[in-house]
Amino acid sequence: MKREFGAVLRDWRQLRRLSQLELALAAGVSSRHLSFLESGRAAPSRGMILKLANALGMPKGAANEALKLAGFAAAFPVLPAHAPDLAPVRKAISMTLERHAPYPGVAIDLTWNIIDANEAANALFAPMGPISNMVELLIAVEATGLIENWEETAFLSLLRLRAEISHRGGDADLEALAMRLAEHPRLAAAELGAVDFDQPVIPTTLNIDGRRLSLFSTIAQFGSVQDVEASEIRIELMYPADAATAAFFESAESRAVEPK
Repeated sequence: MKREFGAVLRDWRQLRRLSQLELALAAGVSSRHLSFLESGRAAPSRGMILKLANALGMPKGAANEALKLAGFAAAFPVLPAHAPDLAPVRKAISMTLERHAPYPGVAIDLTWNIIDANEAANALFAPMGPISNMVELLIAVEATGLIENWEETAFLSLLRLRAEISHRGGDADLEALAMRLAEHPRLAAAELGAVDFDQPVIPTTLNIDGRRLSLFSTIAQFGSVQDVEASEIRIELMYPADAATAAFFESAESRAVEPK
C-alpha cells in the first residue's frame, strides 16, 4: 500500500522526537501549515519538502522518496559507483587513504562493505581472510583470538549500527547486520557490561604474530557530495593508541620502501 507524504512526514518528526511546533520553528514554517501537511489537508511544494527534509536531517535517499510520494522528481542524483562525475570523489578517497600511510585506512559504503583500503589495511586484514564487509569480518574473527577485546569492539560497532539505522529511519540491510551481531552468543551474553566507558579512548586491541597492537579510529564523511550513495561513504582512518603500535606500523612502512 502506497504511503502518503503526510504520514511519512509525521513518522520522521516523531523519529527525531520533535513536536510540530519544534519542527515548524526549525523549518521556518507555521505550525498550522505543518499540521495541515501531516493530515493531508494541504499539499507541499517541492521547496517545502526540501526545507522540511533539511530540518529533519533526512538522508538524501529518504528526501528523494518523500519528493516522489508528493509527485515530484528526485532532487539528489543516484549514479553508478564508476560514473565519470564521481571521479573526484574516488580520487579524494584514494588520496586520503594513501596519505594516511603507514597507518591503516579503509572506505566503506552504507552497509559497511569495504570499497577501498590502503596497503597497511590490506596487510592488517590479510590474516582475517577475504571477507569484504567490516561486520562480517568482525564476526568471522571472533573465535581466532585476533581481537583481544572482541566484546568491546563488537558492542561499539553495534551501537554505531543502531545509530545509523535510527538516523536513516530504518534500513533493512543495516538492521540485518545489527541483528547478526547482536545475536552472536558471545556478545549477547556480555552486551550490558561489554564496554568500560570510563576511558578516554577505547581502542581495538589486536594480537598479530605475537605483537599486541592497539588502534582507534576517526570516521570522515563527505559534506558536499550530493549523490545518494557516494554521500554515505565513510572513510575510517586508524591511529596507534600507543608507542609500540606506532613503531610497528612505521617499521613496516620502512621495510616496504627499503631498497632490495
